[in-house]
Amino acid sequence: MRKLDLETPVLLVDHERLDQNIRRMQRLASDAGVALRPHTKAHKCPDLAKIQLAEGASGICAQKLGEAEVMVKAGIKDIFITNHIVEATKIQRLVKLEEKATVKIAVDSMGNAETISKVASHERPVPVLVEMESGMRRCGLPFSSAAKLAKRISNLNGVILDGIMTYEGQVYRITNSRQRSRVAKRAAERLVELAKRIRKEGIDVPTVSCGSTPSAATVTHVPGITEIQPGNYVFYDLNQVELGVAKLDNCALRVMASVISTPGSNRAVVDAGTKAFSHDKGRFPKPLHIIGVKPVRIYEEDLILRINPKTRHFREGDKIEFVPYHACTATNMFDSIQIVEGDNVVDTWSIAARGKML
Repeated sequence: MRKLDLETPVLLVDHERLDQNIRRMQRLASDAGVALRPHTKAHKCPDLAKIQLAEGASGICAQKLGEAEVMVKAGIKDIFITNHIVEATKIQRLVKLEEKATVKIAVDSMGNAETISKVASHERPVPVLVEMESGMRRCGLPFSSAAKLAKRISNLNGVILDGIMTYEGQVYRITNSRQRSRVAKRAAERLVELAKRIRKEGIDVPTVSCGSTPSAATVTHVPGITEIQPGNYVFYDLNQVELGVAKLDNCALRVMASVISTPGSNRAVVDAGTKAFSHDKGRFPKPLHIIGVKPVRIYEEDLILRINPKTRHFREGDKIEFVPYHACTATNMFDSIQIVEGDNVVDTWSIAARGKML
């Protein structure tokens, strides 16, 4: 099938660019001697996760228990949920999932660890990573508190301390590449310092995990980091382009929409709105390879384009490809991805973990 024959709005992935992105990040990690554990919240697609594993990834990350359940059902056996599971019913689901796969989780409180310990089987303890806060000011404990928690957890039955982690997501707010690298490096170095502090107590810390797409190139070269967990790199998006992490030509993910109205020479309407792009941070998608076109307003099902009639003219039914501002949220809007090579659709992958909020 030709991609122009697809009904819209539809999610497309350029196969060649996708492969290049996956292999480039895997080389970065492998050359540095660091494990790559890609974050699948970026794509929520078991087929894509299996490709990442086949290329050398050590396992995957997920953000929700429901996402992990989908991945385990698809046959993936090594998952790190980089989030905190505190509800009793979810902890029971987690313990049940441990019977089928190794599923690690993040913790930042003794109360949470003790609750998991009471539910978990002592023969099959739940592996946990203590989360250190390194500037994002979201989840995670300060340095000294994280060290104390790791020591206390090491004495618990039903859980096993697998390591420590942080998420230096504050780098997304830094557009200057040198400053961003300094901030990422300091966060990674601080995490390594934490590992050393815990090991001085005679406690094993096998995993020291951090990293995002903008910081991966920096933290892989910090001695002592054992694992990175970037996610967006499989697709890239306008946010990464703005940060200078990727070029527009690296962006593998697109949303294709159709022109449904041309009510004036300087205006066109396409059939994809916030329910296709999400409009994360209030930013518009970018029309691909088209000049004289600018998105100016967005609604649930429609995107309004301002047209320069001297350079561009559209007719109803014309197809336009857009690069989303945030690929991860756009992916969560669709049930499947159409894999394209040139003008042809070569495969369809299910986004099986989309909408798994629980």
